[in-house]
This record gives sequence, C-alpha cells and structure tokens, in this order.
Amino acid sequence: MKLSPMPSTKVDLHCHTKYSDRPSEWILRRIGAPESFVEPLDLYKRCKERGMDFVTVSDHNRIEGALDIAHLPGTFISSEITTYFPEDDCKIHCLVVGITEAQFRIINELRTNIYEFQRYLLEEDIIYSVAHPLFRVNDRMTVDHLEKLLVMFNRFELINGARDPRASEIVSAVFRNLTPETIERMADKHDLTPVGPRPWKKLFTGGSDDHSGIYLGGAYTVTPQADSVEHFLSYLRAGRHEEGGTSGTSLRMAHSFYAIGYSYYKSRFLGEGRGADLVGELFRRVLNEKQPQPAGLGGRVRSKVRDVASKFIRNSRRKQLSEVERIIVDDFSKLFSEQNELARLNGHTPSISNDEWSFQLASQMSHLIGFSFAQRFLQQAREGRLIESLQTIASLGPIALGIAPYLTAFAAQHKDEQFMQDVASRFEAAAHLRKKSERKAWLTDTFDDINGVAETIKTVGAIARERQCDLRVLTSLADPPKTEINLKNFKPVGQFNLPEYEAQKLSFPPFLEVIEYLERENFSEIIISTPGPMGLIGLAAGRLLGLKVTGIYHTDFPQYVRAFTDDLNMEGMAWRFMHWFFNQMNQIFVPSRYYQNQLTEYGFNAEKLRIMPRGVDMNRFSPDFRDESFWKPFDLQGDFTFLYVGRVSQEKNLEALLDAFLTLREKGVNANLVIVGNGPQQNELKRKYHQKEILFTGYLTGSRLATAYASADAFVFPSTSDTFGNVVLEAQAAGLPAVVTDRGGPQEIIVSGETGFVVDLERPDALTDAMITLAEDPELCRQMRDRAVEHARRSGWDQVFESFWREDPISTDNPATDSASGVAIPPARRNSTPTRPRSARVVRHDG
Repeated sequence: MKLSPMPSTKVDLHCHTKYSDRPSEWILRRIGAPESFVEPLDLYKRCKERGMDFVTVSDHNRIEGALDIAHLPGTFISSEITTYFPEDDCKIHCLVVGITEAQFRIINELRTNIYEFQRYLLEEDIIYSVAHPLFRVNDRMTVDHLEKLLVMFNRFELINGARDPRASEIVSAVFRNLTPETIERMADKHDLTPVGPRPWKKLFTGGSDDHSGIYLGGAYTVTPQADSVEHFLSYLRAGRHEEGGTSGTSLRMAHSFYAIGYSYYKSRFLGEGRGADLVGELFRRVLNEKQPQPAGLGGRVRSKVRDVASKFIRNSRRKQLSEVERIIVDDFSKLFSEQNELARLNGHTPSISNDEWSFQLASQMSHLIGFSFAQRFLQQAREGRLIESLQTIASLGPIALGIAPYLTAFAAQHKDEQFMQDVASRFEAAAHLRKKSERKAWLTDTFDDINGVAETIKTVGAIARERQCDLRVLTSLADPPKTEINLKNFKPVGQFNLPEYEAQKLSFPPFLEVIEYLERENFSEIIISTPGPMGLIGLAAGRLLGLKVTGIYHTDFPQYVRAFTDDLNMEGMAWRFMHWFFNQMNQIFVPSRYYQNQLTEYGFNAEKLRIMPRGVDMNRFSPDFRDESFWKPFDLQGDFTFLYVGRVSQEKNLEALLDAFLTLREKGVNANLVIVGNGPQQNELKRKYHQKEILFTGYLTGSRLATAYASADAFVFPSTSDTFGNVVLEAQAAGLPAVVTDRGGPQEIIVSGETGFVVDLERPDALTDAMITLAEDPELCRQMRDRAVEHARRSGWDQVFESFWREDPISTDNPATDSASGVAIPPARRNSTPTRPRSARVVRHDG
C-alpha cells in the first residue's frame, strides 16, 4: 500500500534505551557493556527533534524505558519481544506496539512459545511487527521457519535502520509477491492456519533499531496524519501504514558500537573530574565529539595550567613506558596533531558524514600503527629477536580497538548471507537476488611485475573488459598501474623489502578501506592470486562479508622458500601457511594436474581443486615474426640459438641451464644461449658466465619479445617450481620446441618427444643431451616446431576465460582431456620412467 502525498504521521517504532541491557553483539558482550546507554528522556527529545510525531520505546523484553516517558505527550508503550519456536528454540524478535502493562506481563509469560504468543496477540488484537525477519538471532532460523512466520503473521519490519539493505530487498521481493496458492501450500506443509482474510497480502513497518541514540528516526513507519496516539494506533491496526527511511550500513553499526563503547568506558573508567586518557581520546576523536571547554577566564587559566601540568606528567610517564608503548603514544600523538591541524584549517565540522569521518579516522589509526608494528616485527625477526617480535605482536591492542567495531559490524551485517541465498532460491520472486551481483573482485599483490601471475591477470582482465564482464582487479601499489583494464589501486600505507629477496617490495595495504570498498561495491565473489597482504585481506573480507572466495595457486612458494633459504624447516612452515590459507577458500584453481596431485598429497581438500590452464595469444606470438638478422647486432656466431625467457632469479634454476650449455659447447656443438629477462641474479650470472656465446638481453616487450621468440630455434625452461609456465606456451606459439623439467606445471604443456622434451634434472647430462638432440637433428626440430604451433593454437585465452567466468572449471575426471581445448595432458609423475631418443636422456610421454 502506498499512501497518497498528503500530510502524514511518522513514528520510529523500533528504538532502544539503557533498559536493553543484554547485548546480542559479540563485541559488547566481550567488554561487558550493555546494549545501550541512552536515557529514555534523551530518546524522546531526539525523536522529536528529528521529526517524529509520536514516540515509543521498544526495549528488549522490557517496558521500563517506555514507562519512564509515559507522562510525556504523544507517547505509548512498546517492546521488542524475544519469542521461540518450542520445537528447536529458534529465536524470533517481534515488536508489540501500543500495549498495556497488563498485556506486557502476559506476553512476557507466553513468549517462550511462539504459537501461544501469536494466539494471544490475535485474541487481544495487539499491533505487532516481526522485526528484521531475515536476521537469524541465534543462528537457528531456516527457510522453513520463515515459511511458518509467513503463515502465522501478516505484518513485518521491512526497513531496519541498523541492518544491511540486502535483507530488505529480499523481503520485499518475497513478501510482496506471495499468492493464495503459496500461502496454502506452506500452511499445509507446516500444519498451520493462515491469519486474516487475505494472508498473502503482507503489511510493512520501519524502525531505526537504534541503540546508541545517534540514528533515532533514521527509519520509521508512516500513516495518514493522526491527531493523537490513539488515532495513529488505529491506522496501524487497520493496516493503513507503510515503511519509511533508510536501511543501515556497516559503518553506521560500527559508529554505534563506538558510541556505546565510549559511554561504557566513561562510566566505568572516567569518573567525575577525571581527564580523558589515550583510549578516551581515541573514542572522542573517532566519534567527532568536541572537547569540553572550560567557561570563563578562570576556567581558561585553570585549563592552561592543567595542560602544562599534563604535558610535564606525560613526559615523566613516557620515560616509564616500554618501547612498544612509546611507539603507540607517539603514533597517536602524531595522528591527533594532524587531525587538529585539519580541523583548524577546515573548521571543526567535517564535510563528510559522521559515519565516514569515524571510519576514516579509525582506519588511519589502525593502518598507521599496524604498519609501524609490522616494520618492527620484521626487523626483530630478521635480527633473530624472536621473543621481542612476539611481544610486538602481543602489543597490538590499540589496533584491535580501532578495527574491532568495524570487523564486528561487517560480520554482523553479512553473517546470514547463506541463509538469504537459501531464501532467494526457495522463492522464485527473489531468484534474481540469490547472488549479490555478477561483479567479481580479483585481489593481487603483483601486477606490474614480470611474471605469469601478472600476465594472467592482465590478459583475463582485458578479455573481461572486452566482453563487458564486471571483473575488477584490486591492487595496492606505490605507483598506480597504467592499464586499460578495470583496476582499483589502494595507496599503500607503506612498503617492505622481503627477507631473503630484498629486490621484491611488498605493500602494506589500507586493509579496512579495501574491505569497505568490497562491501560498498556489492561484489559477489573474491578471487585471490597471491598469499600476500592483499590476499590475506581478500580472505578476511570473504569471511566477513559472506562472499565466495576463489583462490588461484599461481606460485609454488614453498619451493621458492627452499630455493632461497636452503632450509627444509622453512619450507615446511611455508607449506603449513599455504595449507591454512588456501583451505579456507571455496574453490582453488590450479594450472596443472601435477599441482593438483601435489596439493592433495600435502593435505589440501581435493574436492576444492580445479584445473584452470592458461592460454596464449596467437596474434602476439607466431613463427611469422622470425627475423634471421635479429641476433646479428649481438654478434652471436652459433648456428643454433637456445632461448630462455623469464625472471632471472634463483628459483628459476638458471645455473643448471647455463652449466648444461657450457657442457654442450665443450662437446663441439656450435650454439648460442640467449637469456631474456631481468631479476636479482642477473649481475651475478653475467659475471660468472661471460662467454660470448651467452647473451643476457634484459627485459624485452612487445614486438621485440615476439621476434626474439620466433628468431630462436628452441626454448629451454629449467625451472622446477613454476606452476604452469606461460612462457613455454608462448614459445610454442612462436614455433619453438621446448625442453622443460619433470617437476612443476610446464611438463604438462609438452608432449615429450612430440613438441619437445621433459627431462629429469637428477640424471647427469639429461638437459645437455636433450639440447644436443635438438641442435643436431634439424628434421626432428622441424617436426616439433609444427606440432608445437598446432598445440598452442588449441590453447586460446578465450576458452580459458569461458571456463573461469562461468564457474565451469576444467573437468578432472578424465585425464585425457584436461585442457580447455581438449588437448591431451598426461598425469604428473614425480618418478617417470625415462626413454632416450637419439642421444638425450629425457622423459618421454606417449601423448
């Protein structure tokens, strides 16, 4: 029912005072705070100030708040009753409106049984409204419970000023589209009697559900203009009303938590005449509460004296603080000084809402101190000061204070996401709301780097943009990437150098801002490429926001850790971290069967593992780009050119390739070796391997890279830790047979003996022999070139994107057809039986 645009009456039917003293939210229970500190008289005044025509209080299972203001004009008694389905103790909250004290006493006795409770409401013609009907109060509510409510009750709260609007959207879609047949079916199913002559026509109310006093009147119920409380209640009883106002947000809920927490802190720790300490100042700043100013000249003089004395005391006490405590005080002081200067320049009142102001300040505090502590922790860990590093972690209380209200609010707003999806699936009218959106966020710690992860993200992102699929890449990089794909970069709080890999920088992202963005933009899925800070934030956001989380196992980090540290214990720790990280996801894409098998062996949930190979752009890489004169400026004299493309770093095992090439030269083979790429090991390798037949070109891109591929004769990739090896597929597209190892994903790109060789590096001279075979057998090399190009043609990115976006990953049931194109991929084998074509010791796969 929509009321005509005539004079109307507005009342907030759902608000709380200090008598709601049994909080349901974890954060308030944890600190021992009641659910509200609002005085009934303050509630009355604020509701009136905000345009409410009449005022009621609906405390949980109590009416003292309503009675405290019952002598004031325009008030009536209400309560938010907790009632139960007796068969399983599922809790339901129901507002009872305009009741008497006698009725409340009976309701309080009957509320343990929702069927008796409902019967009494009907007998007494009591106005009711089932509050936040999709909020699972004690996590026992199912779709069957909702069906029972739809049969038993006809009035529901549609707009709740504290709860996320998604629930309201689903309630509106389902409850407004019920039919007589639907109600009859549910009544028969649950053996219940529908209420009223038209039980499929539901009525709706609105209420702020305010506990802090900040958002009173933000949501309300509207009737035609009423000249008295009795007149207003008669409109409600007749069903002549509708919902008004706005639903809640996580920032609003967190702001309320801060307000309640501050009220609790002041009442518990800041007695009369005591000044605010650091925690009190934190609360005051976050809530944008003005500092009380002393009145008169005498007050100002006393204030100045107190300021000087306080400064002296602070300086004296500072010497007594631990180093960690001094860091906290200094960081807060710096931040508060910046905020004071900003307020001085712009005036005290911020230009944004209080919700946003609170969020920005809490974020700044948490990010600043978090980064400071992370730096300190890493430095202590590097220096082997493990006890101190653990103490640093244990001292992160102020960060928890800054972020706990927001993390709690995010979790509270979205904890019932699966239930809401179940509701949308059960009722056809809400089927379009089962997913929040078709929008996916891809979080990565790397984007501009030269590696397969970045290349995959850029390529898939470009295809998504071309097809108008809403995929957004989220990064946190000091230099925002310049790209045409849909990308959002968050300015990092700071950056670290990775231990043992100083050339690689890692950002410390503004984690609260990232989570808030993911919620605000209504993503339905989070995709994570890297187990770094952005990946950890994505994992946390998925848990907090109730989103599907998909991981992509791009990089074999445990193998990298072992390569850099030569420490099996460190490798084991890396495996334990990867197991913890990825096993929390809904599904995990791996690029090869080898890694599917390996991760299963290491305890990953096999049911979550899906194969998603990568593709190649045949327009970028082709034998047609071959240029016989390309290498002449580099003065290479050999008859045959081997090529490596990739990062020049320890984990790529390049010394094995360079040593194999020198052995090949010693055996009289006239060949060249070209290393394309940059990396931390480049200068070291150039000094060690300075022969004129070995060329380090540095980083090549675009047409020069494509020409370099096509102008070589064979590709060699000695890495044992790559999960796929995009460069191997690029080399095939350019018409190069490839030699790869029998460890990692690249072996599955090669059909050994057909498109190249798969070698066992543990066999002496295996790599050298395979390279000699290619250099000395032109006909075999030609045949392999043709087959390599044909294989690459069947590995397009379009097929990969289709399987990825449709959530229809490559089937792993049939090992003969595991690629997007149906190309045969052999199962990974750690100890394959080698055969020897010509003179090379290689592992042959029969295709």
